[in-house]
Amino acid sequence: MTALLIGDEPLTPEAVVAAARGGTIDVELSAAACDRIARSHAAAEAAAEQRTVYGRTTGVGANRHDPVPASDRRAHSVRLLRSHAGGVGDALPAEVVGATLLIRLAQMAAGGGGHRAEIADALAGILRAGPLPVLRDLGAIGTGDITLMAQLGLALSGEGEWAPRAAVAPLRSSVEPPPDAGARITIEAGDALALMSSNAATHAAAALAWADARELLDAGLGTAALTFHALAGNREAFAPQLAAARPLPGLADVSERLRVLTEGAPAPARVQDPFGLRCLPPVAGALHAAAAGLHGVLAVEINAAAENPLIAGGEVLHHGGFHAAPCALALDTLRLALVPFASMSAARLAHLMEPGLSGLPAFLSVDAPGSSGVLIAEYLAADALARLRAEAVPAVLGTVAISRGLEEHASFAWQAAGQARRAVLHLRTVLALEWVVAERALRMQGAPVGGVLGPLRALATGFDARLEDRPIGPDVALADAALPALARSVRAATASG
Repeated sequence: MTALLIGDEPLTPEAVVAAARGGTIDVELSAAACDRIARSHAAAEAAAEQRTVYGRTTGVGANRHDPVPASDRRAHSVRLLRSHAGGVGDALPAEVVGATLLIRLAQMAAGGGGHRAEIADALAGILRAGPLPVLRDLGAIGTGDITLMAQLGLALSGEGEWAPRAAVAPLRSSVEPPPDAGARITIEAGDALALMSSNAATHAAAALAWADARELLDAGLGTAALTFHALAGNREAFAPQLAAARPLPGLADVSERLRVLTEGAPAPARVQDPFGLRCLPPVAGALHAAAAGLHGVLAVEINAAAENPLIAGGEVLHHGGFHAAPCALALDTLRLALVPFASMSAARLAHLMEPGLSGLPAFLSVDAPGSSGVLIAEYLAADALARLRAEAVPAVLGTVAISRGLEEHASFAWQAAGQARRAVLHLRTVLALEWVVAERALRMQGAPVGGVLGPLRALATGFDARLEDRPIGPDVALADAALPALARSVRAATASG
């Protein structure tokens, strides 16, 4: 396996997600990165001998004016980790922890935090072979994931929790990593704040949520195309002239892909379709743009030296550039964009059950008069949509004042990332429901399994063929699990188209 080289080329969100979901990561720091780290550390050490350096020669937060004697700076660093670790809340999933470590390593490689090389080497060793430190999720508020990073520091020192890479529970405290993990280090003066001053965990969770949302956008275009065929929609809504007349980000891309996915559809049954079909390009285009916006922010943040203080050109600069407002706002935008996209999916699901639109029995039922068919799918979609709307509430609306009022603002980007991780789960449910109902309608119409939709429909062969009233849960579970495959099929079809 080729090592993932950190420090020469920027680490991408795509690479972070692929690595975090692929198990152990063969990672290596470039020579240039090692040189930057060494020079940054030397500059920080020299500055601490000559002037006040926040967190190295002083306390932190409201204790910023309290000097720390040189003889006590190593112990001070250990105390900072112990006091800030918190250790409250659920353990983060392995993929979030792995992505956090990888991003923190890429940030260190920028050479702005004054870290010791031993810290970076320890992170690389964990990623290559070790169990993962346990990071518990309460305490970050979008001005640095200091609680999570402090837990990482304690784990590196041998005081924290560890768990097998594939597990988050059961867990034991004070478990040292095995000797070959290369993780156990001695905390030295200046290590604590340099390690804690990062939003790496937020960026990790955000990258994973971005990947899921982008995949569900593709899958959602697939479910919409299936519904379009079942309802004999009007392809005029996807005409290139419309996108050219209104060149918004994402709209042209979505329209072009929908033109491909709806080739061979039945002759249009209406001059104007319901909004769930007709207005899909601007709505899905807005989600496309929101995902691209978050990707753009993450592409910078996961490689940035944003530590406070920043070591740059031999200078020590105290600042607030670590504030995660850009990421929080991008996450809020993404979650808000998920809502109309999911709402349209739920609306199309309802249209499939309307005889005046589908030409099929109400609720796609086939049993005795009064049978409910898949009526309950509307209830399930409405429930999932309500939960999605709750997760879409902007996190940046929050406020806080801590550390004796000195830190009187926070972005709550960590909360925004957690909301995004949950929001995509609810979107998955809505799309899975639409897929199950659309496939049922196509089967009832006797639509041929071929053409551009052939590969998409082949993924639904495991759906139960029975049409009588029955629980639809098993089919929805199958559809949910197959959404990544549906997204790949959509990408393949539209790339060749």
